[in-house]
Amino acid sequence: MSAALLTLNIDGVPTQRVIRNANTWWRRAVGLLATKELQHPCGLWLQPCNGVHTFGMRYPIDVLFLRADGVVLKIVPKLKPWRFARCGGAASTLELRAGLARRLGLKPGMSLDLMA
Repeated sequence: MSAALLTLNIDGVPTQRVIRNANTWWRRAVGLLATKELQHPCGLWLQPCNGVHTFGMRYPIDVLFLRADGVVLKIVPKLKPWRFARCGGAASTLELRAGLARRLGLKPGMSLDLMA
């Protein structure tokens, strides 16, 4: 069974960015480990999740920690392989292709929606 694909909206404005939904234990456990690169979809949404690791990954990622209402709490840009990041108040985590958060102008306090 494949994970649902979602469209990223930033402050209510739709983007053309497609995100894979990792809303089961197995999808969160595997995450991006089985991928060689992150192109399409351009990210993975993990919920519930307030911490991620890049152990065994082949490339860096941008990590965004979100409140339950989708507000960005913290951004960790270009988290390298074999690292760990967490945010105590986060309800979910959005992993994006490295550099994409900056290119999209994402900052803490912005509201993200992931729509089917």
